[in-house]
Amino acid sequence: MKEVKLFYDGGCYFCRNFALLSELKSQARVELVDLRKHHDIRRAFLAEGIDIDNSFVVEANGQRLLKNTAMSYLLVKLDYKRVARLFDSVILGPALYKALVFLRRTYLFIARIKPFKDAI
Repeated sequence: MKEVKLFYDGGCYFCRNFALLSELKSQARVELVDLRKHHDIRRAFLAEGIDIDNSFVVEANGQRLLKNTAMSYLLVKLDYKRVARLFDSVILGPALYKALVFLRRTYLFIARIKPFKDAI
């Protein structure tokens, strides 16, 4: 069975629930890594230039997938292939992903949870 490592924001209600759904329904073994609890991994991503406030991170098959590409990969693993195709679209995929980032930021603001860049 292939393994997928999903790095997510445990402070975000939507991120946490999507991560749990991914773990439960995925056709692969999913390891969940809450970046709110793993400060060293969060710092390493930032040192690599990965803006984790704006990017979803998945490691699978020796590759690191970001943003809408990562979302599409997980949706395929969850057997939501039609929705995954939307995230694969050259124009629509990044736009949909930016909408998700906006919703996450809005939730964090309302819940008074600091974004990662402010939490270090």
